[in-house]
Amino acid sequence: MTSRSHDRSHFFKYTSYETAKLVIENKSFRWSSPVHFNDPFDHQTGFAVHIDGEQFARLLTESLERVVYSNIRVQTGHSDLAALSLHLRAIRHKLPREQFRKDMYEDSLESAKNIHRHMDDLSAAVNKQLCHSRVFCVSEVGDNVVMWSHYGEQHRGVVFQLGCVEELDHPLLIARPVSYADAFVPFLTAEEYAMHLTGERPIDMAELIWKIAYTKHADWSYEREWRLHRPLVDQPAGDGYSIVSEDDRVFEAVYLGCRMPEEHVAEMTALVRRHLPDTRIFCGRKDTRSFSLVFEEV
Repeated sequence: MTSRSHDRSHFFKYTSYETAKLVIENKSFRWSSPVHFNDPFDHQTGFAVHIDGEQFARLLTESLERVVYSNIRVQTGHSDLAALSLHLRAIRHKLPREQFRKDMYEDSLESAKNIHRHMDDLSAAVNKQLCHSRVFCVSEVGDNVVMWSHYGEQHRGVVFQLGCVEELDHPLLIARPVSYADAFVPFLTAEEYAMHLTGERPIDMAELIWKIAYTKHADWSYEREWRLHRPLVDQPAGDGYSIVSEDDRVFEAVYLGCRMPEEHVAEMTALVRRHLPDTRIFCGRKDTRSFSLVFEEV
């Protein structure tokens, strides 16, 4: 059994010619910190919050009242308010319900005044946490003309076809696709957030936070990107890069750009034959009848 989370057999990695030589010679790839990405929003956006303060105060009060004056199940551990709600339940016989509702609504209104500042603080903390990491980005496609221009050294570089190798339980088996949107990841609704805070209906906040790491603006959708995210946890940030070694079996094929000089084609072919003898090599050319690339095996 492996940890596979998708059905893809391989992905593609675009590189420059010089980077490709290092990859082949060292059989490794560089994982980067998000702060070095060319997209300044990547991993560094906030939540899109659409919560009305008065509505939130009302919904929070209603949820607290339900929790305190009933025996519904409450989950604690994710919120101080959830733990407090259980404490109040234990002494509810001392709390006149009408007065409780009035007091809680006044307190909730006061808290609601600062909700957007709290959300800004939350987003900043999430960004800091997510950026303290290493990320490896790949694509579903290896013949995208624009990707070759941007990441394949204007068609003079190399694209690696990387296999999702079951026997190795390779990290690519759990790569996640990037979602593309016109707006930031939406935060919870007022009702969802209220019931989350009281423990009445907790939300998986970790999964919500992870969406930020896998969401980019719609303009980037042509990349058809998938990625691996590795938190550094207690490790220092360092220079923002980590070198990760790869097994030979991961390198299924190497594609050479249609503008690669002949001497580079010869050098790259010899390099692959020497270090990765089982890896197939393809050389690209422009199609004569369409805006597409054609690759022929060397």
